[in-house]
Amino acid sequence: MTTLALFGGPPIRTRAFQAWPQSDQAELGALAGVLASRRWGGVHSGSQGEAFERALGEYLDVPHMAVVSSGTAGLMIALRALSVQAGDEVVVPAMTYVATATAVSVLGGVPVFADIDAATHTIDPSSVEAAISEKTKAIIAVHLGGHPADMDRLGLIAEERGVPIIEDCAQSLGATWKGAHTGSLGRVGVFSFANTKNISAGEGGAVVTQDGELAARIASLRDHGRPLGVTGHHPELGWNLRLSEFQSAILGVQLERLDCQLAAKTKGAAFLTSVLSSVPGLRPVPANLDPRVTRHGRFSLAFTIDAEAFSNISTSSFRSALRAEGIPVGLRDLIACPDEPIYADGAAQDYAHSRTVSCTRARAACTRLALFGQAAGSGMLLEDPSELADVVRAVEKVHDNCGQLREAEYQRATTRVPSDS
Repeated sequence: MTTLALFGGPPIRTRAFQAWPQSDQAELGALAGVLASRRWGGVHSGSQGEAFERALGEYLDVPHMAVVSSGTAGLMIALRALSVQAGDEVVVPAMTYVATATAVSVLGGVPVFADIDAATHTIDPSSVEAAISEKTKAIIAVHLGGHPADMDRLGLIAEERGVPIIEDCAQSLGATWKGAHTGSLGRVGVFSFANTKNISAGEGGAVVTQDGELAARIASLRDHGRPLGVTGHHPELGWNLRLSEFQSAILGVQLERLDCQLAAKTKGAAFLTSVLSSVPGLRPVPANLDPRVTRHGRFSLAFTIDAEAFSNISTSSFRSALRAEGIPVGLRDLIACPDEPIYADGAAQDYAHSRTVSCTRARAACTRLALFGQAAGSGMLLEDPSELADVVRAVEKVHDNCGQLREAEYQRATTRVPSDS
């Protein structure tokens, strides 16, 4: 038996993997150009924001877009642009980052939680159908981890029920469904450019659409409710949710690297998926499960852990042990959205109403998932297989010595804290 690094043994890896986000002199040059221009913000002709919007639109093959301050801001704008109001219901997946739901709540809407597909972890169309009511005003399809949701079935449901789809593409920039980019498949697409995303400016987002009339409203809502190009006329209540010129300049550089980085991450993920699949109890979320996914967005690499094969240790212990071995893996415990305090706490119900149709598969996935890659703040998937071999060695080490983790969990559970009396 080898001693795990968590308990004092030597770690498998002592040098860091590649960092995320990536940057080089190109970003520094872009930032210096904005600094010298003295035009650091606002929405204006010839701006860095306009240039990035044009480049992103060409990449996605979508004619209209507006850069905004964050992906969450983009969801709020998209919902308001589609006339979601207080009391309206919006169907969202039960497993996603909580902002997908809170964007509905801050507008006074009611997120209705639908369950996920057990294999892909994206929203289950059958659960969406069960969630729709006469109050439903939109469906938010989250392309979780870079894997597109089933846009064919969701599209049919949306068409039959007359309900628009908002695509939450925070983790899926570069992913394609039957050859078309995520973000171009619903009524509105929303992207995030936060620190862990496929391109990053620390924060930022974009709202994209094929609909010119809707695009005009989106552009107005991000800029105090004034029409694009107008400075003194405010016909609608809006926000200041603009993106700075510094961020837009960085994103223009980042976008140029996207396809090359996706190719590298796809290679790294394929290697880890193939090799780690042989470890008993470790099941990857596959990229090639559905042939309609013509390119995975490869935000992260997710594995489901079978507790029995790992001596019934907690997923938290598994992740902690891997991190001690020098392997970056998401450390945060995942929580299904209906179980977040904002929705689960009865005291919060006066300002955060929600409805749950089903959450069984989402809750199960949250307890057994381990996330590698950008979800852990690492560029690990960019590495060659020769470097990623350390990940394999570390996982095998944890599996072979998980009895140590089980014993530690038992000791913690049975150790009593002395009282003050």
